Formats: sequence, C-alpha cells, structure tokens
Amino acid sequence: MDLMNPYFIYIGIPIFIFLGIGYWGYSNKFKKGRKVANTEFIENTKYFKRRLFEFRFCSVLAIVSLVLALSILMFIIARPNRAHQNETEIHNRDIMLCLDTSYSMFYTDLEVCKELKKFVSELQGERFGITIFNCETVTLVPLTTDYEYVIEVLDQLEESCQVAIDVLLEGNFYDTSDYVVYQYMVDGTTTDKYGNGSSLIGDGLASTVFQFQGLDDEEERTRVIILATDNQLNGTPFVQIEEATEICDSYDIKLFGAAPDTVEEMEVFRDCCKSTGGKLFILDEDDVAKDLVNEVETTETSVIYKSEVMVTEYPEKLVTGLVIVLCVYFVVSRRVKL
Repeated sequence: MDLMNPYFIYIGIPIFIFLGIGYWGYSNKFKKGRKVANTEFIENTKYFKRRLFEFRFCSVLAIVSLVLALSILMFIIARPNRAHQNETEIHNRDIMLCLDTSYSMFYTDLEVCKELKKFVSELQGERFGITIFNCETVTLVPLTTDYEYVIEVLDQLEESCQVAIDVLLEGNFYDTSDYVVYQYMVDGTTTDKYGNGSSLIGDGLASTVFQFQGLDDEEERTRVIILATDNQLNGTPFVQIEEATEICDSYDIKLFGAAPDTVEEMEVFRDCCKSTGGKLFILDEDDVAKDLVNEVETTETSVIYKSEVMVTEYPEKLVTGLVIVLCVYFVVSRRVKL
C-alpha cells in the first residue's frame, strides 16, 4: 500500500504526541488538588463503585475512539492506494473496406458487408475503416476501434444494398423511406462534377490508401485494403488501378479483391492484388465471401504490449471505520460529560 500524500502522516504524528503530552499535563493538575474528607463510606458502596467503573471505562473508550478517529482521518487525507501494472495486448493492424457503389455491385457489396460484421466483432485492438466510391470517394468510417459503430454502418450499408436490389434490380415498389435508406450508400459518390464518368476504381483505391494514418512513420503496422469492385471502368480516372496498386505496394499495403463473376479484366485485377501480397476472390459461389474474410483474418499481425500503471484508492473501509468510531466517541463522551 502506498500513500499519495505521506506528508500528512509526518505532520500528524508530532501533533498527536504534542496533544498527548498536553492532555497528560492537563489531567495531572487535578491529582494535587484538595481532597474531601470522610468519603470512605460512599466509596465502598456498590453504586459508587459501579458508577466509578463506568466513568473510567467510558473515559478510556472516549479517548481511544477519539485517537482512532483522528488517526483514520489522517490516513484518509494521506490517500492510501494500491498501484497495479496492467499489460494490454494491442494488435497493430489497420483494415480499410473500399466499396464500389455502382449498380452492378449491390449483390457483391451485400455479401461482403454480411461476412465482415462477425469479423469486426472479434477484432481486438485493430483499427477498421470504410470508404465508398463511384465517381468520387466518401469516407464513411475513418480508422477506428469503435467496433460497435463500424457494425452499425455495415448494417446500414447492408440495408441500403438490399433496398437497391429490391427496387433497382428487381423492380419492386418503393416508398420515401426506402429512398432514404438507398441514398445512404450513394450520397456524395455520384456528383460527377468533373465529368469523368463513374466506377473510377483507381481513384477510389488511391483515396483509400491515404486514409491510413502515419504511412511515413517507422512504426511497423500491417495494413490491408478490401476492395469490392467489378473493375468495370466507365470514364477517365485520375489514377488507373495499376498506379493505385503501385501506391499500395510502396506503402506495404496488401490488397484483397472481392468481385462478382462479371468482373472485367479479371487477370489484371488478380495481378494487381497478387503484386501487393493479397488475393482476388470471385464471389460466384457460396462461402467465397467467408473465404475472403478468413484470408484477411490470417494476415500477419504484429502485437504491441502497452504497459499502464493503474492507481486504485480504497477509501470506503476507512470512511466506514471513521463513522463508527465517531459514533462511539459521541455516545461515551455524552455519558461521562466530556
């Protein structure tokens, strides 16, 4: 046990000694006073003896309880505490999900979001983020360890994909609430203010790369991008997918692709993923999305052990003891009229 304010003990002990000497001197001055004659008869009665015993007992108890109360109060002010050294295991892996939100990707995006929710819920210290893109890139979730929020966003994306499939691809009736749900995954991505078209995969991937924090730092971190796209480029991007992949490789970022069976230039997309140490998954069969998540999960993760000293105070027992001792003091002091 340690004390945060030990100097209160150093000050309190001399004060106690001084008060004890003062009380002893004060009580001794009555021993040499005048005595009353012929008190033998009263002193030998049972009533006198009982009241004398009661007085002495209560006097001693009052003094002891007062000393204890002052001692406990002194320790409370000194703030006793215990220090515990906790070692936390932190997995330093960053994962970004990059979703192509064009019409041809709704089924693929839906499967990827479904499978990633369980993966995110089991993360321990890794950071996860989400970007969406079409002709422009929007950051939905910057890198964070707030997994509940990430899962909430994945739920909303999943719901948006389902509405898009029901309404746009299958022609079902929709109302205003469905439109609002759908807009969640496309707002900000389809402005096309530069007139460059849509599904600008290279731009979306390059934008996602620079969502990673501290790319130029010396700290070793595992960085992964999950890129869901069919590679159907419709326009002129600022950055081609091959150039964006080179940027990934220069920062040691692994690229894992998720594409439907309608993917264009599959070999180009696969080579881009392989060049970074990643892999392309074609989501044309059951459990392929699950295989993608398992592959990402097995990427090498370095571990940092963060040591923290936790200081905990335990004033409850001391305060309880102080209250009890003070109650005893007030009862016995009233009894002997101290």
